[in-house]
Amino acid sequence: MLTAVTGVSGSGKSSLVGGVLPGVATSHPLVDRVVQVDQKPIGRTPRSNLATYTGLFDAVRAAFAATDDAKARGWTASRFSFNVAGGRCEVCQGEGSVSVELLFLPGSWAPCPECHGARYNDETLEVQWDGASIADVLGMTVDQAAPFLASLPAAARGLEALRQVGLGYLRLGQPAPELSGGEAQRIKLATELQRARTGHTLYLLDEPTTGLHPADVELLTAQLARLTDAGNTVVVVEHAMDVVASADHVIDMGPSGGEDGGRVVATGSPAQVAASAESRTAPYLREQLGL
Repeated sequence: MLTAVTGVSGSGKSSLVGGVLPGVATSHPLVDRVVQVDQKPIGRTPRSNLATYTGLFDAVRAAFAATDDAKARGWTASRFSFNVAGGRCEVCQGEGSVSVELLFLPGSWAPCPECHGARYNDETLEVQWDGASIADVLGMTVDQAAPFLASLPAAARGLEALRQVGLGYLRLGQPAPELSGGEAQRIKLATELQRARTGHTLYLLDEPTTGLHPADVELLTAQLARLTDAGNTVVVVEHAMDVVASADHVIDMGPSGGEDGGRVVATGSPAQVAASAESRTAPYLREQLGL
């Protein structure tokens, strides 16, 4: 089932779902695995990106290593990694950016003066797969890469999962520091969807719809339904009433925030919580349900 945890800011939603539940759920006989799909960054340097985190970049590097040009040069897939010396630009060490320290201000990142963000040295960029260099592929958005990499099953699965959670606009090589918390969370969700595990897993999400267009919220809701259809349990902290209205079960926290929070105000189906006189969420849920 999909359970939505609602309530005003400070009512204890994240404390319950992110703090208490992960520790106690593992002792439940029906739970084999607990996965927290949180908004923490997928990495802290430009070397961490969408392609590496999801694992689809392994298939891309293998494809480049299999080209006649790469074979003639004696290169393996490691040549096309920006994490090891050889094919990467050594000025930025494959990050595509260099750290700039500022006096009295936090440091920032600037494009590498040598490779101009390509991450690789010129020799590596000479090898092409289907007319594109490895840097060209990293520069593609998920939507652009999907047809281009369709012949690579491992990459295609990852790209499809990313599109299904509304991330088609992100570049494959988009550095982790440039991603919002909501984007990082959906990348983690897409990575889980790829693994196709079924049953007995508890997924915990904290406001995954933050900043999403309504059409992308629909996409995300459909993917959460895929997880529950496979026999898993999803618990999501959420303010978006369309997501709450589509949940199987709702737990409303409150009645207010801070010292006046931390209690279960109402619980049940969306319609049952919408009928609660004590819940501050109820009026908005009634409006969403058309009651």
